[in-house]
Order: sequence, then structure tokens, then C-alpha cells
Amino acid sequence: MNKIGEQSSGRLFSLDLLRGLDMFLLVVVGGILRAADKVWGLPPCVMEQMRHPWGGFTLWDLIMPLFIFMCGAAMPFALGKRMKDGRPTVAFWRHVAYRVALLWVLGMVNQGQLLTLDPMRISPFNNTLQTIAVGYLISAFVMCVPSKWFRRAAPLALMGTYTVLLAWNGDYSKEGNFAMRFELKVLSLIVPDGSEAYRLFGYTWFLTSLMFGAMTLIGFNATLVLKSSLKPWGKVVALAGAGSAMAVCGWAVAPVIPMIKQIYTLSFTLSAMGCSCILLAVLYALTDICGFRCGTGVFVLYGQFALWAYMAGVFRPAFAELSKILFGGLSRWIGQEPMAFVYAIAYVGWVTLLLAIRRRFSGRMCCYDKEISAKNWQFADSSTDECKVR
Repeated sequence: MNKIGEQSSGRLFSLDLLRGLDMFLLVVVGGILRAADKVWGLPPCVMEQMRHPWGGFTLWDLIMPLFIFMCGAAMPFALGKRMKDGRPTVAFWRHVAYRVALLWVLGMVNQGQLLTLDPMRISPFNNTLQTIAVGYLISAFVMCVPSKWFRRAAPLALMGTYTVLLAWNGDYSKEGNFAMRFELKVLSLIVPDGSEAYRLFGYTWFLTSLMFGAMTLIGFNATLVLKSSLKPWGKVVALAGAGSAMAVCGWAVAPVIPMIKQIYTLSFTLSAMGCSCILLAVLYALTDICGFRCGTGVFVLYGQFALWAYMAGVFRPAFAELSKILFGGLSRWIGQEPMAFVYAIAYVGWVTLLLAIRRRFSGRMCCYDKEISAKNWQFADSSTDECKVR
């Protein structure tokens, strides 16, 4: 295998599509289904898949780990071109520092109450964007080691270390697991007593950063498979096989180490990463090999500007007020109760419009040239969510 910095800079359609499907599920499907359940009541089996129970594995549980996986999958493109002869450059570390700082601050704005400027309300670490930042930083250091075997072993070492710490220092209950106790200890050192950071407590972040790094590296290695010298269908088999093996191992160890998303136990992480690899393999086969792309435009839009779609939630109150002004009169015809569903649809419309405007005025083309063969697509740098000018 060539050094990372020497690999082709061509992007894969499947990467943007999978990221877009994940974001579409979070922003569009989740909001609409919850509104529909509030108005008409959906079958419990449907809504159970939209929750995060303590133990088990639901569709909603896959969203966050898939985002982390996709961040790692984009790293060979975003950082590979900033390496020279397989070594990091100043541009490499400048890009890493910028991305980590940006994601961390935006994460605090989105859910950490940063804009309140109130030390009693600000939570330092409780957001998906911050987990991506941590995974990005860990993976950047791993990229500096030229050994491909080290890059493959690193996620196993991180998962193994975290699993041992959990197994030897408590149980897997909400109060008794080591990750939660470690979280409370760290919070007691960095936030004042009575801080709302304790009220937001429920997931673990600090110690679980080991798992965030492992998931990012699994995504990183998945893209290296797709950029390797294997035949196209050989790449599909290799990636799907690795994903299947992880999923099987996850379910096999579940009776001993339960699947718990809130603390990212080994069984949950393996299952989530297995599903992520299989999904990427399927989309790679369908879109990058077979060229089936019809009807994927809106998903690719959400994938290319995923950060914008995610941060649109900060402006949800403003969108809600605008929707009431424009569509509130419908309540006179359909009643007040169904308006929750109308407003959910309106919010999706505002976010999609925002992304379309962002693409239109980015000054760059965000399309996939159909005249180029499926093996030679030139795509965006995922780290900027923008496409390159041809």
C-alpha cells in the first residue's frame, strides 16, 4: 500500500451519501416521526427504534457512532493530501488544530450552553461534534506512524484498554460503571458545584474518548481499504467481511458485556462499527461501482453540508417562530393538534433551503460529473463540506 500522502485524492460518492443518509435520519426522519407520533400515535415498535434505552441496540443508537465512523473515513482525503512522503507537514497540524477547535466550540454552542456565558450553565464536553474532534485528534497522531499494522492495531488497543478499565472497576449499571464515576470525578475538577453540567449528565465522554478514537480509526481504515489496490468487488468483500466479523463479535460478547450506547461498551461499539462498515460497503457497490445514483441528490446535499444541517438546530426557535407566522393560519382549517406535524415539515424545509443556499453561494460546484467514469470521481474535501472546482 502506498503512503497515505501519496494516495489518490479522488473522493467516493458513497462517503457523502452515507453521511447524508445519517444526517437525514437525524434531522428529517426523526423530527417528522416524533411529530406524527405526538399527533396520531405511531406503533410502539416504530418509536422504540427512535430512543436510546440503557441496554440493547436501536436504529437511533447507530446515528452518533456512524457520524464518528464517517469522520474517520474522510480523514485519508482531508489529511492525506497535507502529508509529504507519508509525514505530516505544518499544513497537516494546522488543519488538525483548526478542525478540533472548531468542532469543540460548535459543540459547546449547540448543546453546551456556551452562548449563555454563564459558568454555572456551560457544559464542557457533552456533544457529538466534540466526540468527533477527539477522535480526529487521536487519529491524526496515529496517521503520523507510517506502519499500516500500527494503524490497524491502534483501534483494537484503544477498545481493549477501555474494556478492561470498565470490567475491572465496577459493573454495567448506570451508577456502578467506571466510565460514569470517572466522568463525575472529572466534572468535579473542572466545573463549579451546582453546575448544569451535572444535570445534563447521562452519557460518558472523557474516559469514553478511547472508544471515540477507536471508532474514528475504524472509519479511517475502512477508507484505506476502498483506496487500496484491490479489485472493486474485492474491496466490497473485504469491507463487508470485516463489518460482518465485528457485528458477529459484538453480538457474541453481548451476554457478558451488555450493549450500552451511553457508555459505548465493547459489544455496542463492535456492533455499531460492523453495521457502519457493511452500510459503506453496500453503498460503495451500488454507487461507486454500479453507478446507481438516481434520487440521491437531497441525501448528498445533507452529506456535503452535514455540519450546517447539524448546527441548524441552534436556530430551531427562530425557524419555529417563522413557521408560526407563515403557516399558523392552517390551524383554522385542520385544527391545532396537527400543527405539530406541519411545523416539523416546515423545519425540514427551512434546513433544506439553508443547505441549498449554502451550496449555491459557496462559489464551488457541488455535483458529480456523470461523464466521468465511476472509478475516477473527483469529490469534495469532507473536512470542509465543500466540493473542489474542477
